[in-house]
Amino acid sequence: MAEGLIDPELYYRWLAAELGLAYLDEIDPDEVIRLPSMDVLLCRDGPLRLSRAGEQITAIVPEARQLDDYRARLRKMPGLRGSLAVASPGTIRKAVWQAGANDRVRKVTYELDQDRRDASARRVMTGPQGFLLGMAVYLSATGFMLWPFAAFTVLHVVLTLFFSGGILLRLSALAASGFKPAQQRHAAELRGRNRLPVYTVLIALHDEAEMVPAIVSRISALRWPKSLLDIKYVCEADDEATILALKAQNLGPESEIVRTPDFGPRTKPKALQYALQGARGSLVAIYDAEDKPAPGQLLEAWAAFRDGDKRLGCVQAPLAIANLRTSWISGLFALEYSGLFRVLIPFLARYRMPIPLGGTSNHFQRAALEATGGWDPHNVTEDADLGLRLYAHGYLTGMLKCATVETAPTTPEVWTRQRTRWLKGWAQTWLVAMRRPLHTVQALGFGGFAIFQLLIAGMLVSALAHPLMFIFIGVTLAWLASGSAAPVSTLHSTLMWIDMANIGGSYLTFIAMGWRGFTGHERARLKARWMLLTPAYWLLMSVAGWRALGQLASNAHLWEKTPHPAAPEWAAAGGNELGNGQDMERVKGIEPSS
Repeated sequence: MAEGLIDPELYYRWLAAELGLAYLDEIDPDEVIRLPSMDVLLCRDGPLRLSRAGEQITAIVPEARQLDDYRARLRKMPGLRGSLAVASPGTIRKAVWQAGANDRVRKVTYELDQDRRDASARRVMTGPQGFLLGMAVYLSATGFMLWPFAAFTVLHVVLTLFFSGGILLRLSALAASGFKPAQQRHAAELRGRNRLPVYTVLIALHDEAEMVPAIVSRISALRWPKSLLDIKYVCEADDEATILALKAQNLGPESEIVRTPDFGPRTKPKALQYALQGARGSLVAIYDAEDKPAPGQLLEAWAAFRDGDKRLGCVQAPLAIANLRTSWISGLFALEYSGLFRVLIPFLARYRMPIPLGGTSNHFQRAALEATGGWDPHNVTEDADLGLRLYAHGYLTGMLKCATVETAPTTPEVWTRQRTRWLKGWAQTWLVAMRRPLHTVQALGFGGFAIFQLLIAGMLVSALAHPLMFIFIGVTLAWLASGSAAPVSTLHSTLMWIDMANIGGSYLTFIAMGWRGFTGHERARLKARWMLLTPAYWLLMSVAGWRALGQLASNAHLWEKTPHPAAPEWAAAGGNELGNGQDMERVKGIEPSS
């Protein structure tokens, strides 16, 4: 059935005829008897109790090998025939999804907030945090009014420390990338289906009707036995265009469409957490609509979990940008992703530090997901939040070699909306972690806590304060140029030179990390002159940062949808932007060129 050789409806209709039972090709969800254990039928086949015209009927899912047992039972108890009917597993799951939708969506929306309130971003900040923020604003304003020079200096020093710390972290990652440890080779071949687990693949879609044929084709290319795949296309319940496009693809029995009810925040993590309730696999992978994962990615992830540390809860596949030649925005985005997924994150994984996950191509041990509470429906950058919680619960994150190709925004407007959401989510993640700072230090350790501050708080501060560095330099230079001004102190002169080093270092490490991570093919395709626009890219990040701060105060859970551009390079490059059509599969495909 999974291979498409037998039609499930014909198979179960035939079984019903062999047993002399009624066949249900559709089940009214209002007829479902809602039991506390009903949702277990989303994960495995089993009987479903129905109430029809005042009578109870049990819909069963027989198998051909059980026919003799069923016949014998019906001969002994002929009265059962009136209370039994046959239905396919897909028909039963559809009815269960619909019957329990309202209760289920309420449960997943508020479960994390109710069970682990300090881990949920439903509240932007707690009362004590609000008080501390108010006091900080009051004291800062007072300081700038009464002692402007001293307050300006303190602010300058604090920002300098954040900038310098972030640059040192990236320089360390860049230096470490030149000394690659011995790679453990994982045997990842389809040698026996009985040894492989069921793999759940979640694809969150929203207004993606045009992307549906491509993503269905790419998911079907994944090398994994279809009988051990559990593919869920997760859509908003009112997204009829995307749902109709999925139905037109004639999805196999390993795939199903999960409709997320319109309740609570309309966010990707809420949709994923909702679909997770029906996941059958012990391993779970996440993809986006525009993704083109390497066909062997599931195999590599499974082998990594099988051979890796028992604490390995997640592995992240690197992301490569297909449309890096479309515009300067997509080109610098590709450079940024290269530095992040091929230099910085591998460095953090090697030294077992907390990792802010990418929003796609994550592969999880389902047990680790459940132990940490899963995705937070109220955090709009659910990947960074989940990566931190995994680490805090003792789980490690590793890196894969098989890449996922996706497209980047091509215009400043779309890029700014996407980056606004990311920065807002990082702010949510930081506020959640800092509700109980001592507990966070204990959970992450001093090293992990420092990395967390540099990655999350450092990125936020860098985005918000980047223009201030130019202001600091300008003020100091103006002071020096003023003949009547008093001499600049050694401290401020030193800070000015550090500012220049920080700004130059930020740009140079950004370019160097991305270039280091690029394959030779990517280096040849990127227009080198676009690197000169790195300052504009960083200033645009500052715009997104201030925009994120405004949204955090006014609409914290808003999920701004960003469209996915077409990637003509995919066709020209034989299906992937990394080069020769095999780079996505081979280890060397995403390793930096010498």
